[in-house]
Amino acid sequence: MNIGKETEFIEFKKSTSETKEGLISIASILNKHKKGNLYFGVKDNGDVIGQDIGKDTERKLSRDISDNIKPAIWYEITTRHSDDGRQFIEVTFNGSNAPYSAYGKYYERFADEDKQISDAELERLFKERQKDYSEWEASDSEESVPDVDEDLLKKEIAAGNESGRIKYGYTDAASILSKLGLYNSESELLTNAGRALFSKNHPILMKTAIYATPTKETFIKLNHFEGNIFECIDEAIAFILSAIDWNIVIDGNAKRKEEPEIPQKAIREMVVNAFAHGCYFSNTSFAIEVFSDKVMIYSPGLFPVGFKPEDFAENSAEPIMLNPKIVNVLFKCSVIESFGTGFERTFSSCKAAGVKYEYENTKAGFRFIFYRAHGHKNVHEMSKSEKAVYGLLKECDYLTTAELATRIGKTEKTVYRAIKALKENGYIVREGTDTSGYWKILK
Repeated sequence: MNIGKETEFIEFKKSTSETKEGLISIASILNKHKKGNLYFGVKDNGDVIGQDIGKDTERKLSRDISDNIKPAIWYEITTRHSDDGRQFIEVTFNGSNAPYSAYGKYYERFADEDKQISDAELERLFKERQKDYSEWEASDSEESVPDVDEDLLKKEIAAGNESGRIKYGYTDAASILSKLGLYNSESELLTNAGRALFSKNHPILMKTAIYATPTKETFIKLNHFEGNIFECIDEAIAFILSAIDWNIVIDGNAKRKEEPEIPQKAIREMVVNAFAHGCYFSNTSFAIEVFSDKVMIYSPGLFPVGFKPEDFAENSAEPIMLNPKIVNVLFKCSVIESFGTGFERTFSSCKAAGVKYEYENTKAGFRFIFYRAHGHKNVHEMSKSEKAVYGLLKECDYLTTAELATRIGKTEKTVYRAIKALKENGYIVREGTDTSGYWKILK
């Protein structure tokens, strides 16, 4: 059976032993055409030769795609059968958030070949991705003026008047939104930016959670909050401040006062940054997670590639605004103090308070992490059994409790206790079911 020929949209691989090359083709095709198909078990000329497909083949392939193609893409893996009964795999994929990387490198499709992208082309693709945010902001939403929270709009215009950043007074919602560039008078619809900022119909989903341990094994509180950008910012800050510890301090006048374990200014800056620069057409949601040892603030949309927060904190790079309209409105309404200085204030206030922090680009967004002081004082030291189990799981993440017990020469009960300790202290987490899942290494 022959299924055609390779094109700029289609790639053939003889088997999943060529997964790395196949994933490079996925990223390459996405960067050129935004969609395509990859087949395993098919020769270059389109002849189906088939391949062995075990119970874990599709799952492992799915995990390889998720782990090695960034940012995240939509894909579907299907086992197909040729006319003579041979099995082969089809991967259908698409994504509109180019450029995509495979194993940390960027490629583009030329005929049926994958070639590494030039620096100039890569820069163009990143600028195109950033431009897409702006295009999304300016596009019409499905909401109109009656959907606006007019009390909120009046409040924010008053804040802008007080700071001197807005020179006109409040008249009516349509006129004010037009002046802010958030309303299309021809279609009589709010722009996407206008909806995200001032809609009363809860346009944004934010997930919040408090966990009892350094991992997600045991939760204390889980919730979904829906609101506009202003409401989400206020809710996120209040949520964090209510979930962390407060310390009693004595000021210069010998008066007692409470201060949060993480500087309030730093929390506010990172929450505002998350919503000011987030991607609102992403397939992931904003998230605020408080663990026993850390606070995580997650925003959909990657941090500008080629830059790190220190570049902006040290004023060595000009501010990059992926959502220029949203950022401009937040600045005019005094939610943002000044352009490009949030990281500088966060880093300096954390340094003064002795708070450790880190950040990372995930598969589909940017995460900022504040470490809680007491979480660093209680560093878990692994027992011999825990070290042995941890070492084996790093080598093979599919081992069962019985297999682990045999290999380290201990009882299954001992292995169970070791796994429990490793989970609670953030070293491993179970992905999937007990029977068909695997152990994901976190540290």
